[in-house]
Amino acid sequence: MTAAVATASAQPSRGSRIGLAILGGGLMAGVFDFAVACLESGLPPLTIGKAVARGWYGKAAMQGGLDVAAVGVASHFAIMLAFAAAFVLASLREPALRRWFYLAGPLYGAVIFDVMRFVVLPISAAGYSMPKPPGLYFEVAGHVFLVGLVMAGWTRATLGRT
Repeated sequence: MTAAVATASAQPSRGSRIGLAILGGGLMAGVFDFAVACLESGLPPLTIGKAVARGWYGKAAMQGGLDVAAVGVASHFAIMLAFAAAFVLASLREPALRRWFYLAGPLYGAVIFDVMRFVVLPISAAGYSMPKPPGLYFEVAGHVFLVGLVMAGWTRATLGRT
């Protein structure tokens, strides 16, 4: 086997890189978003997990146990992975999203905030509520820089500029 063939076979396939962009961006953004929720609210992760589970169970989720919190955490990361997949797939169609990830990412983070606040939450069992400042500012900034930019950065790092 020649060195060129060995090097080419060591490179991950395009499908692997797409999967890595989705998993890496979605999971890292999910961790950051969850951490912002804990820091902003001052609540422990178990309570934040239950708060997310309110989307499924309503207010009763807050009296639930570890199983309810696990549903909330799993739901949170599933949503983050779905948003990451949407960005990665859009960037395959429009490479400018990767080229200008430092602009596209924060804009995408703002879109994620809006979709969650004005579409997902109102139709969930949790119901609609808008945080008051300064919590609102932390939430928006978290989505802009720690969700959208992270997803776009992972996409650019794993798939390249073009």
